[in-house]
Amino acid sequence: MALESKIRHLLVDAHGCSGPLNDSAALLALMNAAAQAAGARPMSDASAQYVPHGVTAVLFLAESHILISTWPELNMALVDVLVCSDTMDLAAAWEVIAAGLVPERSVQKRLDRGITGT
Repeated sequence: MALESKIRHLLVDAHGCSGPLNDSAALLALMNAAAQAAGARPMSDASAQYVPHGVTAVLFLAESHILISTWPELNMALVDVLVCSDTMDLAAAWEVIAAGLVPERSVQKRLDRGITGT
């Protein structure tokens, strides 16, 4: 019997952002909205505020996680959305996050992760 993973990973480098790159509460609210749009279930969250600026925030999902790390001095955010269900909509999650971060441009990489085979 063959086993196949349904783990999907979206990695986005967002450049020229004009959104709330130094506001952990705003980023967590954005990630919660993204999880809802994707059809995922938030479980918990955590964030770290760096000095003099920057945030790393993670939203733990029943299906895995959404993570955003920011560099306000570069107007840049790195976004990581990992889900273990093929019913989750990664594009919908990114649309919500992009609407909040307002990047001038972004580079996306989508990966299928995990072990497949017998």
